[in-house]
Amino acid sequence: VSLPMFQPFVAGVDMTVVTLEDMKAEMRRRNLPEKYAKSFIKRAKRHAKWPFGNSIVWEDFRSLNQERESAMLANFNALDVSQFGSLKKHQVKTLLAKMQFQASDDNAESMLKYLDADASGYVSYGKYRNFLILIPKEKIEAKDIGLMWFESATMVPMIVPDNSSKKMLVLSTLASAVISGTSTLALHPLDTVKTMLQASKGGSIVSVFKDAAKMGRTGVYRGIIPATVGAASSQGFRVGVFEAVKLGTRVLLPSIPDLQVQTIASGMGSFIGTAVRIPCEVLKQRLQAGQYPGVWQATTSVMKKDGVKGLFRGSAATLSREIPFYVIGMVAYEQFKKAAVAYSLEKRGREDLEAWETIALGALSGALAAALTTPFDVLKTRLMTSAIGAQTVPITTLAKKLVAEEGPGALFKGALPRALWIAPVGAMNFAGYELAKNAMSSAQE
Repeated sequence: VSLPMFQPFVAGVDMTVVTLEDMKAEMRRRNLPEKYAKSFIKRAKRHAKWPFGNSIVWEDFRSLNQERESAMLANFNALDVSQFGSLKKHQVKTLLAKMQFQASDDNAESMLKYLDADASGYVSYGKYRNFLILIPKEKIEAKDIGLMWFESATMVPMIVPDNSSKKMLVLSTLASAVISGTSTLALHPLDTVKTMLQASKGGSIVSVFKDAAKMGRTGVYRGIIPATVGAASSQGFRVGVFEAVKLGTRVLLPSIPDLQVQTIASGMGSFIGTAVRIPCEVLKQRLQAGQYPGVWQATTSVMKKDGVKGLFRGSAATLSREIPFYVIGMVAYEQFKKAAVAYSLEKRGREDLEAWETIALGALSGALAAALTTPFDVLKTRLMTSAIGAQTVPITTLAKKLVAEEGPGALFKGALPRALWIAPVGAMNFAGYELAKNAMSSAQE
């Protein structure tokens, strides 16, 4: 009797080999740590004619099996097997009771199924041995094999992130920070126009564009330092947390649908990323509104009059904008990309998207999210640019006051420059980091 992967040998196919990847797949099927695969290959290689490489043949496996045969048989007999040398459900339940676990039919059946029990519901020594031989000797000595059998048979399978997943997590974080900082730097004048329009009472978009033109290059780039620092750090944290939570959720809760994973991950990423960005956003918008000549004057004035909390003015409105914006944007991008990949696979026979297609999906996602969250952006701007020392009002009160005094359209002030600004930023933030991390990964390969 052999492992399922060695059945071709039994059938006479004596040239088949089993690789490290084959063993890893078997470990995953058995719900055992993948590192056991390397240990198994190493142990089998001690008997090999050719001790190098990461693959073994039937002779290697059989030699290892013979070396441990007596110990494995003794372990099997210690389980109080029947006179026919097999394990049935009632014997497994007795074993569970001895280990002080719930001796239920479900647990016993799970353990028998785990060892590929026959239709008659019993496990022979051969099938028990096929499990036992996968376990490193030192692990068997350190831990009761019955406990390992029970845990492997009843626990939810764990997908351990490999080094490449962790590497891509770091690349995603770095790439998104670089892309976001660069896009903010390039499109800052448009953001300045949007802020001036939203902060004004009654000003039209035409008049604001004229005022911006009079300010010149220096004027429209007011607040560029906190804007770039805030965007880069915020997006880095946002995407880093997003990717980390996606990876962690798939490990701990593998049965959760992708859409829920994306929503949870983007929500957590947005919260942390926004918390990092808010102080930079406060300084940026006060500079854009022309309230201070430089970053230092804005920082010292806010700190002197309002303290640290002054740097977090408008936090509720910012979170009300950022979390829905990035949840909508990230989920929309993932769904758009999924649909585009499916279309590409059907029409072109490949999953890879062209760079321009990825960028277009990012722009579309950003524009959609921007359109749906413009009212929160208006409220955030009004709060952040309000007089220093003034009492902060709840966003609901401010919204009612704004509608009463300036009409419902005031909640969508700056929608056009915001859409023009967010579309390319969305293309860079949602899609650019993916292109950048792919380029980084290819360069390292």
